[in-house]
Amino acid sequence: MENDLHGEALIELVIAKVSTDGWETADMPDLDDEPVPLPAETLAALRLPDGRPLPPSLRRWLAFDSSLPVGLGWYPEAPAPDLAGAALSEAVDELYGFGSNEEVWSKMFAEFEPLLPGRCLPLVGGCDSRRLLYLGEPDSAGEYPVLVTDMDDLPYVAVMYPGLDVYLADEAGLLDLDFGTYTGLMDHPVYGARMREHAERTRLGAEGLEIQDLYAPEADTEES
Repeated sequence: MENDLHGEALIELVIAKVSTDGWETADMPDLDDEPVPLPAETLAALRLPDGRPLPPSLRRWLAFDSSLPVGLGWYPEAPAPDLAGAALSEAVDELYGFGSNEEVWSKMFAEFEPLLPGRCLPLVGGCDSRRLLYLGEPDSAGEYPVLVTDMDDLPYVAVMYPGLDVYLADEAGLLDLDFGTYTGLMDHPVYGARMREHAERTRLGAEGLEIQDLYAPEADTEES
């Protein structure tokens, strides 16, 4: 059963759930119209920004419906997908709409980019927080992490989901997940191992990082 809760197999369960009941949260674009599958030849040619293949979850979802990423702002229209993504600061600008404070907040989130140089794709969810798919390094399931950013006090970034598979399953109400904190899945019996892979590979750690944490090692070196 556990193998059914990762990657493409989990997306199959998500598809069955949303096809019958729709999304659990109000954040996701409606599925009132018929799904728009991405043509097989288009899907076969589609790649991540650096040329790597799509993660299993995204490949299976696009074979079911290519209109959802349009609703998430990943590309202008379903027939011609382009997963160019954006730098972290650019994606965060788009998600929050910083307005008059845009330059200040953008510069602060840009300070995370040496740590997180990969491209990002925006997702829905949150108020002071926002979610995005980070195309850095895949985990053992071939999936890329969903990061959370927060600007309630100081800029903060952490791994929130181990992949698009688990994120979509949560949005569909398919999983009973406990989020006492943003990083609450680190010790999850099914998803904890993948979460910890991403925490190590992104160097965000098990609790995420605030902006001042980026410079703590330098400060420790100077003091010693």
